[in-house]
Amino acid sequence: MQTSKTLFRIVSLTLAATAIVACSKEAKKTRFLAEADNYFKAGDYDKAKVSYLNVVRLDPQNALAFERIGAMWLDQGTPFRAAAFLVKASELAPKSDEFRLRLARCYLAIGRFGDASKEAFKLLKETPDNGEAIIALTEAARSKEDIQAAAEQLEKYPKKDDVSFHLASANLLLNSGNLPAAENALRQALTVGPNSSAAHMAMGDLSLLKKDQKQAGEEFKKAAELAPIRSIERLKYAAFMSALGDTGETRRISTEMTRQAPDYLPGWTLLAELAFKDGKYDEALSLLENVFSRDPEYMDGRRLESEALLAKGDTKKATEVLERLDQTYPDTPLIKYELARAYLKNNNINQAKVLLDQAIAINPNYADAVLLLADINLRSGHGEAVIEP
Repeated sequence: MQTSKTLFRIVSLTLAATAIVACSKEAKKTRFLAEADNYFKAGDYDKAKVSYLNVVRLDPQNALAFERIGAMWLDQGTPFRAAAFLVKASELAPKSDEFRLRLARCYLAIGRFGDASKEAFKLLKETPDNGEAIIALTEAARSKEDIQAAAEQLEKYPKKDDVSFHLASANLLLNSGNLPAAENALRQALTVGPNSSAAHMAMGDLSLLKKDQKQAGEEFKKAAELAPIRSIERLKYAAFMSALGDTGETRRISTEMTRQAPDYLPGWTLLAELAFKDGKYDEALSLLENVFSRDPEYMDGRRLESEALLAKGDTKKATEVLERLDQTYPDTPLIKYELARAYLKNNNINQAKVLLDQAIAINPNYADAVLLLADINLRSGHGEAVIEP
């Protein structure tokens, strides 16, 4: 009898302990999720990520936590980091339009246009009037067949007089090479939505194609003013001003980015690039530490680091940086091209040629790689390799 009572007490205590642990785990998850949401809404991405990761550790099936982490990486200009989180979020919540749209945007950013199209088509099947989805679909259309398929989908789009319809139309017309019709579509987009940062940026791109730098600058500036601090519009304006040689304006934009959003990696990279162009290589490397402390494999940052190291004469370290980057992003022609240049600095011609061949195989239209490979063949006495059979 005593033994039965003892066993009963042990079982009761075990069940109570299990319940306490479960409650404690749930309480922690609730607390971390509330913290993360607050940080996310306040724009404090560094702290929000830590809290959402704590949620994921406690609840690996929490779709929102995965989506938010992916969304932050995407906002910070690191789509390669974002992809895995956004894919997981979409798997856990396949009916979420918001998650799927974010994933489509991520695929566009890393050049996976076919995957972006698939996600956009799925979205439009469920919500035919999804403006962001129709824009993403037309941005992803590259081949003649894709453009035709996107055009057919655009015909079904019900809101024929909103900004999204006109922007999507302009995308297809630009991809088809019809600049006058694309310009007309963009003017209609701006008439309907004069405060659309995307429409102003698209008009800026079109103005550049027309070689109208003055108009392009005005459009890019307007787009930047209308866009969030972390945005492609602000980066585009900064890049445009940098290309014009206006370092003062470029510095102002990038400094504003890092002040308002210290976690925004492109802002620090812009500042580092300005230091690099001024020949301040150590300052550039120091600024890049703000990037690598958040993302040790940030592609643009590591590329710039390698350039600064090459400029300082540290070819060995620069090559090591690019080799690691090539392992992390093995199908990226730009990295292969940069690594080939580093190998050439070390007179490693054969490895440079292998990498350039790989870069051209991935992107046959990569002009810089094609020209560099042709130059190597000419200088090494293999001029016949320059001429295609």
